Amino acid sequence: MAMVMWTIWHRRNQIRVSTNDFPKAQVLQQASQTLTTFQQSQYSLSQPLAVIRPQASAQWSPPSANCLKLNFDGAVFSELGKVGFGVVVHDCQGKAIASLLEQALLPFSLVIVEAMAAARAMSFAQELGISKFMLEGDSKVVINSLPSKEASLSSFGHLLESDKSLLVTSKCIAFSHVRRTSNKVAHNLARHARHVRGLSVWVEDVPPHLYDVLFVDPG
Repeated sequence: MAMVMWTIWHRRNQIRVSTNDFPKAQVLQQASQTLTTFQQSQYSLSQPLAVIRPQASAQWSPPSANCLKLNFDGAVFSELGKVGFGVVVHDCQGKAIASLLEQALLPFSLVIVEAMAAARAMSFAQELGISKFMLEGDSKVVINSLPSKEASLSSFGHLLESDKSLLVTSKCIAFSHVRRTSNKVAHNLARHARHVRGLSVWVEDVPPHLYDVLFVDPG
């Protein structure tokens, strides 16, 4: 009844202020439609709102048992004409068991830096006698190029071919791409290479100046 009265009042106002009128015979139909719309809107408001949960960001994860993970990264020091490489080896418990920092001359193309870092990571694995490992970095183009059997035509293709040749005698089981936020330790090591002349390797005792770098949460 209230909706019918409101529709009659609404029709009266329409006649007064505009020509957009509807016949008296449609008053009940109009009132019914308006009531249905109102009830549907109230039902929608009574329903609990869907909770939109943010997607969990990718986190660094340790390798599987009996396998090691090598994270690598490169940093550019343009003002010095140098680049830095950082490599860290983690075991299946997430413990850093070895690391490498190295400086090299700045190449003619910056995109080569990550490929050089990947090559250094694999040669480091050979130097340590590691035959079963996962190689992980934040350069998608480098990581995606390594498993390919086709020769890369990129500016760093020759470096990647050299990398692949190192895999002949190893049992590298996977290549993994992660975001920079999940490659923190290798990234910090590469940046710290600014303060290293040539090469610095840690295998057993952690140098005091690397505590903050190696024990940062990798993911």
